[in-house]
Amino acid sequence: MKRHLLSLAVLLAATTLFVSCEVDEEGNIVPKTYMADYSESVFVINSGNMYNNIPGSLTKYSTLGNYHETDIFASTNGRSLGATPNDGIVYGSKLYIAVDGENRIEVCDANTLKALTPINTVELLGENEGKSPRHLLAIDGKVYVTTYGGVVAAIDTTTFKLSKKYTVGAYPEGMAYANGKLYVANSSYGDGTAPSLSIITLATGQVETLVDDAIKNPSTVLALNGAIYVMEGDLYDWTTWDIISAGGLRKVTGKTVEHIYDSGMAMGSNQMAAYKDKIYMIKDAYTHPICLVYDTTDGTITDLELDGLVAANAINLDPITGEIYVLSYAKNYEVTDYTAADYNAPGFCNRYNNEGTLTATFGVGVGPTAIVFKPGVIEVTVGPTE
Repeated sequence: MKRHLLSLAVLLAATTLFVSCEVDEEGNIVPKTYMADYSESVFVINSGNMYNNIPGSLTKYSTLGNYHETDIFASTNGRSLGATPNDGIVYGSKLYIAVDGENRIEVCDANTLKALTPINTVELLGENEGKSPRHLLAIDGKVYVTTYGGVVAAIDTTTFKLSKKYTVGAYPEGMAYANGKLYVANSSYGDGTAPSLSIITLATGQVETLVDDAIKNPSTVLALNGAIYVMEGDLYDWTTWDIISAGGLRKVTGKTVEHIYDSGMAMGSNQMAAYKDKIYMIKDAYTHPICLVYDTTDGTITDLELDGLVAANAINLDPITGEIYVLSYAKNYEVTDYTAADYNAPGFCNRYNNEGTLTATFGVGVGPTAIVFKPGVIEVTVGPTE
């Protein structure tokens, strides 16, 4: 009950500022009831561990009830998600999950989680272009997916058929949308040979390529306050594991790329998220996770200590309340001389308030990799009640 009251208090703080109470003729405040938007559920996409034949899974967390259900896709549908689910989105009444190792996008009813018609990306795009669906974004009745075949596919959300495809760069990962354009991070699989940013004008289908020395290993893209922000993972020498160039945050304005921050960013694609004017990033994710907060209005960067993490693998923020959710691997207790992640054990998710105070922890599956919010509507009463 304590967690439930905490969650409701956060929701009220985020919504009641916009509602004024009514006053009767005697000056008494009259309770007012209204409907408020809130994030009803949090879905966690767990990638599993393909090297040890551990399939991916889906976890569902109730934000107000503070309870969770692990492996809920399997219990609902009688089968696992398969190898390496990588990303998910809720769009309309459906939950879409990109399952990299199966060349499949699972489509589920977002309320019941019953699987609907799966989308086979190889059948949709061909064997080469359809391999390894990576990240998802929804715009105007279409779901866009990047694939390691070097394309972005636009899929109609009514027929689940291909509406259009765009040829982009090498090994595309995350996407962002702004002002009629889709921005795509072409990671080049972290080898530094052909990284770029593709810019797709959706009205015309034109694809431009932005190549810049500041973009060496892009993974996540955000559109915020008239600019495009790109997260760079560290670029490694695959033989010695030495860092060739430090990752960090880049700002793209037109064709100009600016270094905002350089230091210790992992190669994961879900370690940057935004809320209002601020961007939240995970630094030193697998050694000593620290959250960095970049304020786009004044350019300041501050540290936000988030207790209780082992190896942080993804971050996202509740779009209504701004609460912070971070996924982490469990600790490998067989390693004693330093903190190490257990890549075969179920991980966990930490929930923090805006100040970074831990408010809840819940278990997830093996390899937690993406956080998805499902919107809802709740009845809220403001004012004194008997």
